[in-house]
Amino acid sequence: MKIVALTGGSGSGKSTVLKGLLDHFSDKASILSLDDYYRPREELPVDYNGETNYDVPQAINHLDLHRDILKLKSGESVSLKTYTYNRDTMKSEVITINSAPWLIVEGLFVMHNDDVRSLFDITAYIDATTSTRLKRRKYRDETVRGYSPNEVQYQWINHVRPADIKHIEPWRNKCDIVIDNEKDWTKGLNELIALMES
Repeated sequence: MKIVALTGGSGSGKSTVLKGLLDHFSDKASILSLDDYYRPREELPVDYNGETNYDVPQAINHLDLHRDILKLKSGESVSLKTYTYNRDTMKSEVITINSAPWLIVEGLFVMHNDDVRSLFDITAYIDATTSTRLKRRKYRDETVRGYSPNEVQYQWINHVRPADIKHIEPWRNKCDIVIDNEKDWTKGLNELIALMES
């Protein structure tokens, strides 16, 4: 099994690139999303206003992630409960991830943990401007996840951007490939596929 990490800020287009990889590799690729490794809300830090901050590396259970990657590398399957983004209208499901020739691990803080990062064969950073990412996040969180405009704006200013600057953007120049998803992400996707197949 070879492992690819996809990282990038919120709204950069990780899910879009991920879909492109799955369309190409089909059943030869499995996915682990960091979203499904969020710790329970009561374990997460709060900011100075008492609001839960999901945009910190500590929000992710990297020990479980590391354990599950090793299981998949050894040919085992893993079962996970899907993350509901803390919205009552969304129902968690139990999903099973099977071992495959390629494992794609995607998420905001996928590069944060040393033990997890040491398992990656290829790393890719998905890039887009801050204004474009905010526009995409507003659309997604307000229409799909049921957040209010005020919630989205508050999280962006107080949690998302500080996390971008401190924990995510420094990896841009350290990854094997940068995929520009400002307008056309397909060129970068094809470069990543070529690197995986080389």
